[in-house]
Amino acid sequence: MDEVFMKRALELAKKGRERVKPNPMVGAVIVKDGEIIGEGYHEVYGGPHAEVNAFRSLKQSAKGCTIYVTLEPCCHYGKTPPCVNAIIENKIGRVVIGNIDPNPLVSGKSVDILKQEGIEVKVGVLEEECRDLNKEFNEAIRGNINSVEN
Repeated sequence: MDEVFMKRALELAKKGRERVKPNPMVGAVIVKDGEIIGEGYHEVYGGPHAEVNAFRSLKQSAKGCTIYVTLEPCCHYGKTPPCVNAIIENKIGRVVIGNIDPNPLVSGKSVDILKQEGIEVKVGVLEEECRDLNKEFNEAIRGNINSVEN
């Protein structure tokens, strides 16, 4: 079932194409008892991230639900607050992540934060598709890292 909901998150993420650069395209789906109860995507650069938009779409509590996210949720302040905080505040029980964010400000840190909060985390569902979605972003981040390290 994880793959089905991650595919939906990928479909949503693609809606942000050309409008979120230089940020990555990200989709999020919130599931309760096998049914989608909320979804969102990163719609525009500088705007709310996919997770926040998914929470805003809810008509009921997300407590104990599973959220599917194509890219690891952010855990740092930028133009928006950390999405990992919204996940914790909404009492999500399980987080399924397509792939780890290559940005060194995130890169596995959100996974650790969520686990410390007692939230179940699964990483790598449709990982290749999620990584391919943001090929440009991933290469840009790696290029910035390499230019700083050299």
